[in-house]
Amino acid sequence: MATDVTSTTGTSTTGTSSTNTTTTSKSNAATSSVMANYETFLSLLTTQLRVQNPLEPMDAEKFTEQLVQFSAVEQQIQTNRNLESMLAALVSGSALNLVNYIGKTIEANADVTKLENGQALWKVSPAEAAPRSVVTIRNEAGAVVYSETVDLTAGENTYTWDGTTTAGSAAPDGNYSITVDGRSSTDAAVAVSTKVTGTVTAIDTSTEEPFLTVNGAKLPLSEILSVRG
Repeated sequence: MATDVTSTTGTSTTGTSSTNTTTTSKSNAATSSVMANYETFLSLLTTQLRVQNPLEPMDAEKFTEQLVQFSAVEQQIQTNRNLESMLAALVSGSALNLVNYIGKTIEANADVTKLENGQALWKVSPAEAAPRSVVTIRNEAGAVVYSETVDLTAGENTYTWDGTTTAGSAAPDGNYSITVDGRSSTDAAVAVSTKVTGTVTAIDTSTEEPFLTVNGAKLPLSEILSVRG
């Protein structure tokens, strides 16, 4: 028999350069726009003062009010710049901390794991008992290599595949994904979640949320459930 499904108990325990560049570009554009408008305002003000009617001088309070408004906007942009610098420092610090994940074994919400030495293991958790569930395993190209009906109890089950394909041959070592069509005894659909365990081999901080490479697949940091040495 190519598979083994066991029920288990227990609970699992329980972050960019491109973003910063975009934000900084917006801040610089805003500053340029304010300065251009400010210079235009001063040019118009100087012209109005030069050609104004001495008998009907212009209201100085309005000029002062507009100057104050320009100053407030400029100060807000500078505040945003300071916040951007702080954010960049925090992101850099987070990236350094993420390096500590490399080499660690993690458990995460995912469906891709590695077949190695004739064994691939997933944790599958149906919302309720699902004795007529269909498990399908695919290779990295997305082709189905194995499928069978299994009896899943409510809660966490361990599903083990020994690498034997539907045709009876031995699948080569590599990454394989699992899908579980959970079905109750009356063939009603049952929601099933899957988890995998693997070693972190790389980190990617090029997006707003960091990704960890596990079993050759990139997993978002938010999907990591537990870490152990």
